[in-house]
Amino acid sequence: MLIKIRRLIQRILPNGQEGFTLLEVMVSMIIFATGLLMMLPMIVTSIKGNVFADMTTKAAHHIQAKIEEIKNTHSFTSGSDSPEGMTRIWTVEDYGSHLKKITLQMNWVDKDSLQHQNVTVTYESYN
Repeated sequence: MLIKIRRLIQRILPNGQEGFTLLEVMVSMIIFATGLLMMLPMIVTSIKGNVFADMTTKAAHHIQAKIEEIKNTHSFTSGSDSPEGMTRIWTVEDYGSHLKKITLQMNWVDKDSLQHQNVTVTYESYN
């Protein structure tokens, strides 16, 4: 299509004149803008995925930190707290002779008001 337009314009223009015409520039801008608009949903999805991955990583970090705290202090009591706008709940149960079952749960709500949860279960032996 552009080749036909260019040939038509070359017939109209005097010999020796070269360059892009206003029509060619406008058509190329429309094609470029259409391409950018088609990429916009992909960019938005990518940003949302990165935010979710960041929150999931933070939740895993807070779970691991609490597991280490419980194991190091031998504080085998259930409880909850709220680090970084998330709710962290942990329960400690007897799970046989000299064994504790520790369940940690992180809950958070994202910007779209969707609730998310990350749960980890671990076991700790004690004397």
